Amino acid sequence: MRFVAIASLVAVSLFGCSGIPSAPYVEPAQSENSARLRVITNSNAFGDTIVGNCRPASRHKMAEAGRFTSEGRPSLNTPQYPLEPAILGMPKRAAPELIQYMGIRQMAEGFYKEVVTEYRVRTDAPFQIATSGAGVGNFGSTYSSCPEQALVFKLEPGKDYEALVGVGGAPDKNGVQSLMCIMGVIELVSLPGTEVLVPRRVMPITASQDVCKG
Repeated sequence: MRFVAIASLVAVSLFGCSGIPSAPYVEPAQSENSARLRVITNSNAFGDTIVGNCRPASRHKMAEAGRFTSEGRPSLNTPQYPLEPAILGMPKRAAPELIQYMGIRQMAEGFYKEVVTEYRVRTDAPFQIATSGAGVGNFGSTYSSCPEQALVFKLEPGKDYEALVGVGGAPDKNGVQSLMCIMGVIELVSLPGTEVLVPRRVMPITASQDVCKG
């Protein structure tokens, strides 16, 4: 399975729990020096402002996909987060829809389905988007996986962005679906005087790999 960070490919590792503590994401108290971010994931996504020269020792959950039956009923044991996604009046979505997929455990719980929610985020410091990965199962004994990953971006105040995190799919030359691990950010740019939306890729910046202590 391929990993796509909008432009680059990296090796896929085995899926596992990162063990990093987390809490719900909290928006900045004021709208100044902030941007709007639409988070789209069929796995999970965490967002944190990078303060100083180290990565946060804990993460703040922005979204997590829930599981649904083939009839569309949500799983009580694996609900999506947030249960009621926020809508901030952002421009229309530019990112493609993420696939639904079966997990590697408790398959009777149904398929993971993307969740879409919108937040305000700080822009006075770099912003990290992270995921603990995903495991894609089937009815056999094999499974595919997406690795834990964290990328840091420099977002600009007053602008609109989309973060796409999770598992995507596209048919190969034989028509068989090929799975991709996706993580990246695009800026939603509107052409002046029109309703035309042009997505612009935002490249991650180099950031320290050291984890903050305390």
